[in-house]
Amino acid sequence: MNEKTKCKKCGLEIDSDLNYCPYCGTPQVEETKDDSAQQVNESTPSNEPKERSIKFFSFESKAADINIFKSIAFFVIGLLGLNLLAYIFSAIAKSLDNQYFLVSINSNAAINFALYLLLLGIILIVANKDLAKCFAAFKKSKTWIQGLAFGFLLMIVSAALNSVIQLIFPTGQNNNETGLDSITDVYPLLSLFIFGLVGPFVEEFTYRIGLFGTIKKWNKIAAYLGTALVFGLIHFDFGASNLAVEFANLPSYVISGLLLCYFYDYGGFEVSFLAHATNNFVAVGIQIILKFLTF
Repeated sequence: MNEKTKCKKCGLEIDSDLNYCPYCGTPQVEETKDDSAQQVNESTPSNEPKERSIKFFSFESKAADINIFKSIAFFVIGLLGLNLLAYIFSAIAKSLDNQYFLVSINSNAAINFALYLLLLGIILIVANKDLAKCFAAFKKSKTWIQGLAFGFLLMIVSAALNSVIQLIFPTGQNNNETGLDSITDVYPLLSLFIFGLVGPFVEEFTYRIGLFGTIKKWNKIAAYLGTALVFGLIHFDFGASNLAVEFANLPSYVISGLLLCYFYDYGGFEVSFLAHATNNFVAVGIQIILKFLTF
C-alpha cells in the first residue's frame, strides 16, 4: 500500500505520491519559479513579435547540383565556343568571295542561327544525364507560373530602366539590338525560334549553370555580381563606332543578368529559362507584329 500523508490544505489523508489532492485540488509539490514561468509561457501566447523571414530574400537555393567540371565546361562552350565558332563561320563566309553576302543581313542571320543551333547540340551532348536535373520541375504548374511571372517582371524592369537611361542619354539601341532587329525583320519565324527559345536555353546553361554555378561554390555574392557583369559585357560591342551607346545600354543588361541569377537561384533552371525565354519571345513577337502592321 502507498504511504499516506495529509493534504496541506484540507487535511484529509491522501497517497503520498500524488501531486494534487483528489478532494480539494491543492498542489502537494511546490512548483519552482522556472517551472511556473515555463507553464505560463506554454499556456499564454507571447506578445513579443516573432521573427519572420521574407521568402523572397530567404530561401533554399534550387540551383542545379551539377559537377563543377561540367559547370566550367558549359561556360567555356557558351562563351569561348561562341567566339571561336563565330570566327570560323566568318572565315567560311569570307572564303565565298562574295562581298555583298558578307555585309548582308543574310550572312549575319546565317552565322547567328548556325551558332546557336550548334551550341545547343554541343550543350545537350555534354549535359547528357544532367538534363533530367534541369527539366525535373517542368511538369509542375508552379514552375510555369513563376517562370512567366518573372519573365514579365524582367521585361518591366528592363523597359523602365531603358526609359530612364534614354531620358538621360538619348542614344538609342546598341549594335546587338540593332543587329537582332534587322535579322528578325527578314526572318521573323526563325528569329522567334532561335532568339526566343534556343538563345535563352544556351545562355542559361552558359551563364547560370556554368558561370554562376561555378563561382557560387566559393562565394554567392561574387557569383551574382560576376555573372551579371559578364552577361552585360557579352552584349557589349567593343568594336562599335559609338561606344557611348554601348555604355548607355550596358546597365540594362547587367540588371537583367542579376535578375536571371536570382530567378535561377530561387526557382532553378526551369524558372530562369522560362523567364529569359518569355522576355525574348515577347520582345521578338512584338517586333514581328509591329512589322506586319506597318504593311
